[in-house]
Amino acid sequence: MDGRGFQAGGRGGAQGVSCWPNPGRRAGGCEQPDRGRRCRNRLELVPHLLHARTLALVTDLDLIPDWDELARRVGAAVRGGVGLVQVRAKALDPQKQSRLASLIVSVVGARAQVVVNGDPEMARSSGAAGVHLPEISAGASVSEARSQLGPDALVGRSVHSSTAAVQAEADGADYIFFGTVFPSRSHPGGPTSGVEGIAATVNAVSVPVIGIGGITAANCRSVIDAGAVGVAAIGAIIGEYDSYRATRALHGAMAGGRSHFKGGRAGGTAGR
Repeated sequence: MDGRGFQAGGRGGAQGVSCWPNPGRRAGGCEQPDRGRRCRNRLELVPHLLHARTLALVTDLDLIPDWDELARRVGAAVRGGVGLVQVRAKALDPQKQSRLASLIVSVVGARAQVVVNGDPEMARSSGAAGVHLPEISAGASVSEARSQLGPDALVGRSVHSSTAAVQAEADGADYIFFGTVFPSRSHPGGPTSGVEGIAATVNAVSVPVIGIGGITAANCRSVIDAGAVGVAAIGAIIGEYDSYRATRALHGAMAGGRSHFKGGRAGGTAGR
């Protein structure tokens, strides 16, 4: 891998998979710049997200507590086409969270983007591409995260309503995870929005919306048809021993969905 990532059907990638350009770019700088050109920043990365069926993966140590096995499944999923990995391990102390984030960054390498849940400083120290913030957090705001990590870092936010999505966009979030779309193991018995919530959120904002919550190969196409640029999964990917095959199944199921993204603030209008 030469730091530019891979294109659909290109070297090292699965056929038909499109990953974000130059994933070697990390928060606060450019660790693996392309030769003879400037490092791509989020103004290029975010519009690229809009032209692919983005598949995101969120780690879960309750599901896979063994770090080596988790890393193996994450690596296989990225080979299968996961383009964004969120490292979430809130039960660990900060030192262990940082070690896990660094492990995942090293496993993913230049094949996808990694964001760390909640802590901008951990994102910086682990070499991640940015940070993903929960809707309600006593930690950093979007603007504070941007200030700490610099203009090239990715800053995403989870939301549970279109109103919160509008606020996240106003605060400067690059992308949004919206959920919980369907009943899920991680939020048992909690409220769900269905694809109607996705559609309302997509119509309310101009940044990329990724659906999360109970995502499977059987329902992910409906999330795309409701307007999301992609989906985020936990159990449907790392809950499977063959996470490569699980990822390919999700990609196949998403293919051909009708995303209604209008064009993003971060990279200007990106029509479909």
